Amino acid sequence: MLEIPEVKGVPSTKKRRIRRTPGKVFHFDMLLMLLPLGVMAVYYYGPGALWRILACMAAGVVYEAVGARLMRCPRDISDCSALFIGAATALMLPADVPYYVPLCGVGFAIAVVKLPLGGTDSVPFVPTAAGFAFMTLCWPDLVFRYPAIGTGSEYVQGTSLAGMLHRSTSIRPNLVNIFDILIGNFPGPMGACCYLVLAAGMIYLAVRYRRAIVNTLAFLLAAALMAVVFPRVHAGSVHLTSLLMEMCSGLLVFAAVFFVTDPAISPHKISHRFLYGFFSGVVCMLLRYFSHFEDSVCFGVLIADAVWPAVEIRLIRAEKKRKKARKAKAQEKEGAADV
Repeated sequence: MLEIPEVKGVPSTKKRRIRRTPGKVFHFDMLLMLLPLGVMAVYYYGPGALWRILACMAAGVVYEAVGARLMRCPRDISDCSALFIGAATALMLPADVPYYVPLCGVGFAIAVVKLPLGGTDSVPFVPTAAGFAFMTLCWPDLVFRYPAIGTGSEYVQGTSLAGMLHRSTSIRPNLVNIFDILIGNFPGPMGACCYLVLAAGMIYLAVRYRRAIVNTLAFLLAAALMAVVFPRVHAGSVHLTSLLMEMCSGLLVFAAVFFVTDPAISPHKISHRFLYGFFSGVVCMLLRYFSHFEDSVCFGVLIADAVWPAVEIRLIRAEKKRKKARKAKAQEKEGAADV
């Protein structure tokens, strides 16, 4: 039996492997990081949280398949981005939000942002942030209406930390309420308030994506500095209370972990990643201070995504000019040494 020789430069079909794009790997890992947040949401709010998460994930897959077919654009449900958008959208909302709100948000994120603007690896905005911004503009009263935890079947409206800051009120920190905040036992988005789980997610992110964690840390550094320098609270130890409440309220940490690390938007150079994360954190905090809404982090992320490409172009041009100047100086020194 004759053996067909393998042509040099052409890989054998037996050894050929399908390469997964960074977006595929990234969103699969993001789904894994959302899993414990979903478990905590179900623990605190019951099976209603689970049904909303599953409904949004199923809707994401349907929107992706139907939208890609209608728009005649390539689709690859295996990249997990549709599942991630659905799960993240549900976890960013109150546990008792009507189903039509997150379903519309997921549809907007996929059909209006992700598919028409290039898909998973090319979209210039974070689709989930755009979907949440859409829901905020359409149903602000439902998006920021959080139930209290541990009230059983009886509905009792709670007050989130972001709502307190928006009204210039504050808590008096002690060991009990600080621990409750860290474990998510406080009114807020059902899957974005367990900060111990989010911290574990950051550790996983640092292990899997050493460059992406730079975005997150720079974002949180900018937010922490602004919280200390420009506090919105006026009781107790002002700066420490402001730092605790700003960092542990709303979607700030959630966005730092899941949004500013998106590989479709993140710069390549480490220094640019740091500047992008820091810039995004500043924009998000400014909108928190001056926005009409209780929490405007997603609007800040979208603005940063829109502005950053122009900033990065100028940074690259400045770096090229510096390199040319260094080369010219080096050539002058060589010429002078030869003389």
